Amino acid sequence: MSNRRTGLALIIASAIIGIITVRLDSLPEEAIVPLLAISGIGFVSGIVLLNYKAKHSKRDKGNFKKTNTKSWGA
Repeated sequence: MSNRRTGLALIIASAIIGIITVRLDSLPEEAIVPLLAISGIGFVSGIVLLNYKAKHSKRDKGNFKKTNTKSWGA
């Protein structure tokens, strides 16, 4: 599974957990804050994984040019 798919799955899962946590009235007060924290961590991790794949693509590495092509010995 690629980073992009993992990130998207994390975002969707954390959004579902967050919505369920906020909407469910039967949850005790002590369980709401940890579930929202876990949901927030999953959401941020998913965004990082989506952006990591976009910035570190192997296809784009060929476009960078070397700036120092002269050797010291010549």
